[in-house]
Amino acid sequence: MMVRWERQDGATTNYMQKSAALRWIENAYLRTHLGGRGVEIGGLWRRFTVPSSSKVWYVDRMSMEDLTKHYSAIHTGIVAPDIIADGESLPLRGLDFIVASNVLEHLPSPLKALKSWYEALRGGGCLLLKVPDKRFSFDHRRERTSLTHLIEEYENPDSIDLRAHYGEWVELVNGKPRQSADFERELQKLMAQNYSIHYHVWIDRDLREVIEYTRNVWRLDWEPVVFWNAHFYRKETVTILKKRATV
Repeated sequence: MMVRWERQDGATTNYMQKSAALRWIENAYLRTHLGGRGVEIGGLWRRFTVPSSSKVWYVDRMSMEDLTKHYSAIHTGIVAPDIIADGESLPLRGLDFIVASNVLEHLPSPLKALKSWYEALRGGGCLLLKVPDKRFSFDHRRERTSLTHLIEEYENPDSIDLRAHYGEWVELVNGKPRQSADFERELQKLMAQNYSIHYHVWIDRDLREVIEYTRNVWRLDWEPVVFWNAHFYRKETVTILKKRATV
């Protein structure tokens, strides 16, 4: 079928249709790596569809009741967690797959999470990771999180300054000027709720650098069998890290 771009409204419709079709094709391919038994972390209302022959358990930091309160604007579709656990310290082993879509940026210590997820996989298991690219999101005004910063916070957990992370969010995402009463009120409110913000932001090459750090410095024995950069229709970096099978 020919795609035509004659009018602005038609162009927008065709763009959306093309984007949806491409994402469907990509997700169908990604699913081929998700056989067996695994978990999805933080699926909420946008859980990833796994093959019908696979078994997936849903992991979240809150109970269903608390998730409903935390995301009060979402009235339907939140998946009930099977396991309540901290995403940075997954209390599981021997998994065939882990899905973490739009999760890593919500964690104060992404390196700690990646190490935990690696340890939770069996040999030959896969981590499907989707991470938004700040250039295509509400994070576009924020400075990219450097690998040096991540390493410092991983090695010195007490150095993680939650107030600074929330402050950046309130100022550059919620648009509250610093030194204003609105800024302080919003900051205190979100921190009191332990609201799930983006603690960190990256672009695609930053994520590649983080992955290579886990492989070359930590010697985690996994490799990216898929690495798709953010694109005009895919506003996130997508990777599958496959753990080397044990002999």
